[in-house]
Amino acid sequence: MPLMLTGVATSQSVINNTQSQTAPVTTSQTLDVVDVSGSTAGVTDSTGNSLMGAVTSGSLAVTSGQTLSADVTSSTTLNVVTNAGASTILNTASTGNTADIETVTGGGPVTGTLTQSVGAVNVLATNSISASGAQTGSLSTSTQAIANSVGLTTDASRVTAITSQSSAAVTDAEDGGTLTYTPGTAAFSAAAVSNNLTGSGSGGANQTINATQTMTGARTQAGEFAYLGNAQTAQASATASDNNITLSGGGGALNVVDSQTNTSYTRAQAVLSSYQFGAAQASAYGVGNSVLAANVGPSMSLDNTQTNSGGGVEVIASFTGNNGYDAVSSAAAMGNAATGFACSSCGGVISATNNQLNSGGVSAASTIDIAASNRSVTGTATAVGNNATFYVSKPSN
Repeated sequence: MPLMLTGVATSQSVINNTQSQTAPVTTSQTLDVVDVSGSTAGVTDSTGNSLMGAVTSGSLAVTSGQTLSADVTSSTTLNVVTNAGASTILNTASTGNTADIETVTGGGPVTGTLTQSVGAVNVLATNSISASGAQTGSLSTSTQAIANSVGLTTDASRVTAITSQSSAAVTDAEDGGTLTYTPGTAAFSAAAVSNNLTGSGSGGANQTINATQTMTGARTQAGEFAYLGNAQTAQASATASDNNITLSGGGGALNVVDSQTNTSYTRAQAVLSSYQFGAAQASAYGVGNSVLAANVGPSMSLDNTQTNSGGGVEVIASFTGNNGYDAVSSAAAMGNAATGFACSSCGGVISATNNQLNSGGVSAASTIDIAASNRSVTGTATAVGNNATFYVSKPSN
């Protein structure tokens, strides 16, 4: 069983957390449906180690170490004979290590040192739909596989955190299946991230984050394979990211120092087919290292170092149809990506130091194949080794 620790601080509190998962964590679910008048839903989750800490008043100091040395897998299978109902929703997720620290309104400052490590194991999430000859009003399926994840949330309180994440795992999210008919939207998505850090601040909170992410496993992979007979709106997306940092602030200062290293193979593939379609879109995105720091506040500083090497980044998107209206296929691949934003109407400024090195191959391929007639076709393919964007502008409403 995964371990969980929850702390709520009312004065000055300390959380010292050590978690180690050494046995496999596996969850599976099979849904056999003949004819449903309502709806069909399935949620399947597996987690190795989980930490949740919160402060409502006073201060909170967190020291956490999480290690995973066994597989974490989850799978959902749906078999439909005739009708899955007005709506069908499947969500499947596998997470190796996860830590979420937050301050709620009135909470005090938070300091944290959080370390996460995943060995040479498998973090796998899969969805499979078998509905050939069947229908549903609308369909939404998603798979998510994350080896390490840290979330930091603050409202009006200072957060100072040091995070270190390393993974040697195969992180893989696979999704898709067959469906004959839907008059609504059929949306399929698969997302795989080896190391993930997210943070958000509001109410004038100051954030100081020092983050290190290292991916040395064989691959990070997201695969989407969806085959439809007739769909009004068909969507398939696949996203694979080895190291990802997304931080935002509102009202206070945001200061970020990060180092990301990736030596693995990255693959994102979205394959979508619909014999008849109204609107259809296949999209795939893959990146070795990615950091986004955006602040609607007085200042934002980013000291970014990214190194991507090894197996390279490969992204493939394709759509196949017979006749319909609008078809889109897009593929984007990047070795290193960095974005920094500050708010001009807040008097914001940016201080950025950026170092990016990419020595791995980066490729993107997009394909559309329409056998009969349709209204519009749009295809895009973008491959970039190193990409950095820093800007100060007025935020949109």
